Amino acid sequence: MSRDSRDHKDLQVCRQVHDALSYALAEIDDPLIDDLVLASVVPAPSASRVEITFVPSRPEYDFAAGLERLRRFEPELRQEVASEIHRKRVPVLVFRIVHPVQFAD
Repeated sequence: MSRDSRDHKDLQVCRQVHDALSYALAEIDDPLIDDLVLASVVPAPSASRVEITFVPSRPEYDFAAGLERLRRFEPELRQEVASEIHRKRVPVLVFRIVHPVQFAD
């Protein structure tokens, strides 16, 4: 398989993960999760492990508490991803929350 083909497949999986997480996160009734915007899903370094970046919707957001909450919901989110993507193995989900200024860089 060529590098371009692998890159294309990795990006396709990332789009599927993004879509699955968008729906799954909307179903979670939690103020710390509600204040996050799903900014990107990228291979890290391949689609077997994806980095999911969130940006808080308010400046006074508690980054540590938000990251802990995402990690607490990780099993459910991973299960949702598993039901939506078209792969044998579900990628490892790595969460990060960044300040909007950092994401713009």
